[in-house]
Amino acid sequence: MQEMHEPQDRIFAQSEGDAWYRRNAAHLTADRPDVLLDLVQSLPEHARAGVGSICDVGCSSGDRLARFAGALPAATTLCGFDASTEATREGTARFPGLDLRQGLADSPPFDGPFDLVIVSFVLHWVDRSHLAKAIAAIDGLVADGGILLLSDFLPDRPCARRYHHRQDVSLFTYKQDYAAAFTGLGLYREVARRVFAHDDPSKTPSASTDQDRAMGAVLVKSTNYPEVTA
Repeated sequence: MQEMHEPQDRIFAQSEGDAWYRRNAAHLTADRPDVLLDLVQSLPEHARAGVGSICDVGCSSGDRLARFAGALPAATTLCGFDASTEATREGTARFPGLDLRQGLADSPPFDGPFDLVIVSFVLHWVDRSHLAKAIAAIDGLVADGGILLLSDFLPDRPCARRYHHRQDVSLFTYKQDYAAAFTGLGLYREVARRVFAHDDPSKTPSASTDQDRAMGAVLVKSTNYPEVTA
């Protein structure tokens, strides 16, 4: 039972990431609405043309990254990493133009910086003891002037829910507005947001079912603070 004392993101790297991928592989390749892709396609043309490199944090088998590559033809550096070795191995075979590796949000296998970083439904899995480190590591991947695309659950208030697929260990999903963690740094400005139902992104969630409510946000990074003179 030593595994019970390990941070839960390490448990995903060891075993549960592969199990999650096996359960969801067909769903990942399905033709369904992609809120983050819609958001990036709504950006001004000059912003889209400036994206030469992309990193997908929690890329699974690279399907989303491949779709983004098709929508952003100027992007020639296409990287992604995921807790599941099985997902990245299968993705590498299917998409030889993508650089896919195993890794966790708090210790990326890439140095960056990237013009566009995608973090979709990743941070709710991160052990709370690693959350600040993960946010700092993701920030380190985003180039100054770059774009962070972030999606995750959006409950009324921060909360934790037991992960029902594993009863032998204590695993949780931690839901909160993760965009606020980045805008609170003073380095990011949120320029767009869409709220949607996690189970069906084409729908607006009911106000009474906040556990299914999710959001997608476009954040722009800038380290240039306005100078104040006396």
